[in-house]
Amino acid sequence: EILQTGKVNGKDTISITFVEGKNMRWVANRIAENTNNSEEDVYSLLENEEYINSLIEKYWFLTDDIKNEDIYYPLEGYLFPDTYQFENKDVKVEKIFETLLNQMDKKLSKYKEDIEKSKYSIHKILSVAAIIENEAVFDKDRKDVAGVIYNRLKENMAIQSDVTTYYAFKIEMGSRDLYLSEINKYNPYNTRGPNMTGKLPVGPISMVSMASIEAAINPNENDYIYFVADKNGKVYFTRTHDEHLEKVNELKNSGLWIQF
Repeated sequence: EILQTGKVNGKDTISITFVEGKNMRWVANRIAENTNNSEEDVYSLLENEEYINSLIEKYWFLTDDIKNEDIYYPLEGYLFPDTYQFENKDVKVEKIFETLLNQMDKKLSKYKEDIEKSKYSIHKILSVAAIIENEAVFDKDRKDVAGVIYNRLKENMAIQSDVTTYYAFKIEMGSRDLYLSEINKYNPYNTRGPNMTGKLPVGPISMVSMASIEAAINPNENDYIYFVADKNGKVYFTRTHDEHLEKVNELKNSGLWIQF
């Protein structure tokens, strides 16, 4: 009957697709559009310390790192993007979060040993994965992007990723160019700002795909320090600042530079 009618107990089942690269504000909006919950219901639950503590106790990959007071949304980056079916529009936000966290548990579990051996915590690995997710359009570039991020951390350099600045100031990527005042302002998410040399953002900035997680766990070893993408998503890697500037000018002159 369920297969024929699409209904459970006389109520319509619903399907919600959560997309990699999208942030918690998008998730809250997605839940509000598809269920009888409001965006405020989502935010209120994320601010419920007792609820967050219960999740930390339940899931091995959730740690006290997500309770850092500078983090906007504690479950950012931990909800696995996919298409999910729920019983009906009355589904609770708790059930939605639990479903996505269970899927993240399944995906991460096969890498648990690698994560435990890593010099980076799962929180930092997912923070790297979220940068990769938003910087690399194509899977083939992700492990090299990861290599650049780790190279910069090793050299005590700022990561200087625009995608973290957009997130820091809650500006949707693609809506406009960043202002110099935003780029130069300190924020624990803003890797282009002051006091961020050798540091990752305080937490993940979006949902992440398995390709980005795998890249963050097993990056390519390279000697690249810079990368830049053209408007078609192709990523170019360089070793010196002069090479980087040369590539940027080449993209601008050939009409491949991204402009909003």
